[in-house]
Amino acid sequence: MRGPWKLWAVTAIAVGLAGASGGCRGGPGLGLPEIKGGIEIGVRRGSAWSTITVRPPYLIGSRTNLKLQKGKISGTVGSGSMRVSIEKDSAQGTGPYGAISVDIDDTADGMALEGTWNGARVVVRITAESFRATVPVYAGQPGGAGIFQVSTCQYVLDKVEPDGSRSGMSICGGLPEDTLIEIPAAIHSWLTRSELMVVLLALLSTPPYTVMETSQ
Repeated sequence: MRGPWKLWAVTAIAVGLAGASGGCRGGPGLGLPEIKGGIEIGVRRGSAWSTITVRPPYLIGSRTNLKLQKGKISGTVGSGSMRVSIEKDSAQGTGPYGAISVDIDDTADGMALEGTWNGARVVVRITAESFRATVPVYAGQPGGAGIFQVSTCQYVLDKVEPDGSRSGMSICGGLPEDTLIEIPAAIHSWLTRSELMVVLLALLSTPPYTVMETSQ
């Protein structure tokens, strides 16, 4: 992403990814007229990026094609469909591989998300100093005869960069990779806290892979 950033400001969404306007590097959907002028969120692992461009009702990215309407997000994530209903502090629905049911709560020092994502346990803990998450990822074709496998990505981002982005390490089935998460603050004018967390989980559950890892 370009420009100055602030990340996870306590006044933004309990502790929300926040920064100035700008854009991540290289989302393939940037040429689509539907998302022209949108806001890009992104995660970098090694030198590889995965991004989602947000311009309601459209949420289009490297491996996502979603639409947000009347408190519901629907479309495709990875190789399967997702439909989620979003409330103030929760989200429920189905993803490509199973049920989605998460609760989002304020904590003494930030925010916590916990529950089920694609039928497997998901946990996110965010404070002013730390972003930690365990997010399920899948390999294989959902809903068909093919065999798919569930694994997890572990995100441990304990450094706030001078530009405000969160950096650290992540493990997604291989060796630890340098990792960066960037989300502009302007996105809060378009998405609620719960909507943003669902979009963030869609991003983190379809991470970019390096040449040393097996792509999901």
